[in-house]
Amino acid sequence: MNLELYLEQMKELVNIDSGSENVAGINRVADKLAGWYQEIGWNVERIPADGGRQVLLITNHVSEHYDAMYIGHMDTVFPDGTAEKRPFRIEGENYYGPGVGDMKNGDLAMFHIAANLPETEKKCLNIAMVYNPDEEIGSIYSKEITDRIGCQADHIFVMESAGKNGTRHCFARKGSLTYDIEFQGQAAHAGFMFEVENASAVLEMGHYIVELMSLADREKDTTVNVGIANGGTARNVVADHAKISVEMRFRDDSERIRLKEYVNKITEGQPFVPGVKTTITMQKETPPFIKTEEAKKYIERVRKIAEEHGIPFEEKDRGGLSDANHLSRCGKAIVMDGMGPHGANDHSEKEYGYIGSVEPCVKLHLAILNDMLNKQ
Repeated sequence: MNLELYLEQMKELVNIDSGSENVAGINRVADKLAGWYQEIGWNVERIPADGGRQVLLITNHVSEHYDAMYIGHMDTVFPDGTAEKRPFRIEGENYYGPGVGDMKNGDLAMFHIAANLPETEKKCLNIAMVYNPDEEIGSIYSKEITDRIGCQADHIFVMESAGKNGTRHCFARKGSLTYDIEFQGQAAHAGFMFEVENASAVLEMGHYIVELMSLADREKDTTVNVGIANGGTARNVVADHAKISVEMRFRDDSERIRLKEYVNKITEGQPFVPGVKTTITMQKETPPFIKTEEAKKYIERVRKIAEEHGIPFEEKDRGGLSDANHLSRCGKAIVMDGMGPHGANDHSEKEYGYIGSVEPCVKLHLAILNDMLNKQ
């Protein structure tokens, strides 16, 4: 592959602000990618999503079945103006800039896999390169579209950054439940709490925090975090309103069921503080990405392919979410995540991509696709 071209194109992508709410910036990234694919003769389809967004579906053949689907996201977490403040730069063996590791490096690796695909694989395999515009906010606008494409694929490669210099990949992720819980009490002067009717929303909130935190399970790696807690107006006023935002993460689907059942139980039961009313809103429910038996077998096959090409190959489960969480529920596709080049320090000023991981990444995927061809 042409590494110099990769770095030149990376500079173009990174120097475009494309935060999740910057639709114009995301569409500019889409235009860049679409143009490059069209130059190498691939089909480009722009599928409309809500809010002026678009999902790119780029294929070597128009088909209703794909031997392999690759997916990346074009949005980042960074606000407008970040690209101007911290433009793309190369220092030593790394390159820096907003979104280089999460995940414009993987987006661009997908293009270079396509650009370096041998003619036989290009002719005989059906490959889809998919780019979504909103992964950093949960793929809320694109999920239905990408899931539909994923259900047509035999193998799905999520091109999030690999760990450990590009050698460590991800085949399982935690799922999550997120809730907002509001408490409505009755205000009163704090000096007359024993004399007048009152109900402290903050006290009720405190009970909930203790109850919810007790649901964590270290052995099962189930975590609970009350990340935001607000309530009250003054120290001498019994609080009539409070609110918490809670996130729960779990590796096993049975834990998702246990957590949901418990949350429903405590909110439907009697309040800890008489007179307080509780309203719960589930903001998001994401299933865990679980390694299936078929996936385990395929991982070992890919490990062998990597070894044959002198490419180190490791695996490590992750606690964060990605498109793999929902795509793993689509059809019978085998899903592999963290299959992009190495990147680290995501969502920070220190975010970087490792130059030395780019060529091995592309080489590995070309070998995987060649293996698919030979199995036909």
